[in-house]
Parts: sequence; structure tokens; C-alpha cells
Amino acid sequence: MSTSTARQPKGIPVGGQFAATAHAEPSLSLGTTDPEVSPTKPWRPYELTDNRDGTFTYAEDGAERILEHKEPVTRTDIRRALRCPRSQGRVVDLGQVPGRRNSPRDDIYEVAGPESGAPLIIRVQDGFHALHVKSGNVQVEVLGGFRSIPGRTVIEDGARAGVVVDGDNKYTVETRGSANARVALSTTSNVDVRVTGKGAVYVTGGGRDCEINAKDGATVHQDGPEEDRLPVQRPAIWW
Repeated sequence: MSTSTARQPKGIPVGGQFAATAHAEPSLSLGTTDPEVSPTKPWRPYELTDNRDGTFTYAEDGAERILEHKEPVTRTDIRRALRCPRSQGRVVDLGQVPGRRNSPRDDIYEVAGPESGAPLIIRVQDGFHALHVKSGNVQVEVLGGFRSIPGRTVIEDGARAGVVVDGDNKYTVETRGSANARVALSTTSNVDVRVTGKGAVYVTGGGRDCEINAKDGATVHQDGPEEDRLPVQRPAIWW
């Protein structure tokens, strides 16, 4: 039904290191050590440095890239910022949108990263943003804004993405078809991970308020001692 690999116990700074048996795609790797990791702040697979000139330096596995920075305000600007097939790589900060709708089901944005494979980093600073990842090397960081109303990232059939949920945010991560995802959770978050079809999800961290649901033969990998792993439920129906 589900497959598990070994991890360090939650909350240990060197934890979250996936074993080789996880066989993750490089663009989904969440396995490098983050010195700032804590029970409420999961590790990232990369380091971002603000260059204070409208760009960020992105470092991963010893390699560096310069990424442009976007802070869209309107829904139209957000759609443009999140669909960037010809970008050199981008960091997009999503904050509060004036006049936005009142539900994350209403504010839905399609995400298509650079065709070159350069990263698209989406940092969600405020709630109500629902993201549908279609393609690209996409990493979603949920930093705040989802205390009462849950946010949502959907990874569509054939796409891959990483999702990191900080703090006590409420969030849903859903994969469809053959989509694959890496999900890193804080111990205080309230996250519902939903896996369907032939996809695979690699989960690290999480606490008692987090849930993993899988169906249609989907595979879930977790690291860590058996007693720390989240139960994998296989419901017949969900919304």
C-alpha cells in the first residue's frame, strides 16, 4: 500500500535527509541540510540570498543562479508572474491582493515555470492563493496567512513540485495523475496531503494535525522511525 524510507526524528537539525532508496528527481530534492531548520521551520533544498537590486542568488548543491524577483499585487499581475516559461528563473512573493475573492477556491492561479528548468520559487506570505502547478521546477514556500482558512497547491498530471509549509499554517497539497511532489511539514502545521493515480509523494516532518490520504495505487514515501510516521489513509471519496 505505502512505502517508507528512513529519516531522522522530527525536530533534529540534521533530520529530513532522504535515503537513496527514495529515488527522487533532482528538481524535487529536499534532502540538503538547512542550518535554520526547527520543528516549526522545515528545511529547504536551497538557499536564497536577496541581492538588494531586484534579484536573488539561488544556491543548490554548490551551483548558483541569479533569479529575478516579482511582487505582483493584482490578480492579473499574479497570473503573469506565475506563468514564466521564458524566464531565467524567478522568485515570486505573494502577499495580500486588494479586492481579491473570499475563498482559496475562487482565487486559482496556474503555475508554469521556466522551460529551461530554472527554478520558480513561490513564497506565499498571505492567504487565499490556490496554486495549480502545470509544469516547471516549482518550489512553493507557505510562510503565512493560512491560520483559519486553508490554502492549496495542486500538482497536475505530469508535473512535479516541492511544497514547504512553515509554522501552524493550514494547507492542502494534492497530486493528480502521474504528478510527483516533495512535501516538508513543520510539526505545528495542519496539512492534508492527497495523492492520486500513479503519482508519488515524499513527505518529511508533520505533526498530529497533519494527514496523508492516498488512493488509486498512489505511493507515499516517508522518512523516520515507524512511530513518527503519519498514518496513510486510503479513503474511497474526497472532494
